[in-house]
Amino acid sequence: MGVLRVAYAVATSTLLGVAPTSAQPEVIRCLPPEAPSTELPVDVLTEYRAEIAAEFETYFSSITEHIACLDEERARVMDEARAATKAYTRLINTIPVRKDLP
Repeated sequence: MGVLRVAYAVATSTLLGVAPTSAQPEVIRCLPPEAPSTELPVDVLTEYRAEIAAEFETYFSSITEHIACLDEERARVMDEARAATKAYTRLINTIPVRKDLP
């Protein structure tokens, strides 16, 4: 009986457009850039001031891109959640609830 239930669940989720979570590949999105370090001796900071400033400019540009990526990822996840909600609603409205037997 357990195998039949699993087969039914898989068939139903396939018909309703729900994919098992384990089938989705893990993707790392929106990796944050690493902030430049200023924890250096004063003479090093003085000597390499222009290079360190350039590193910060690159960082600020990268962090702007990172924030845009996070915004896009949030929108994608919200769309995914809306689709899951619709699939769950179809499931709830389509499959009758089994009544408990006394």
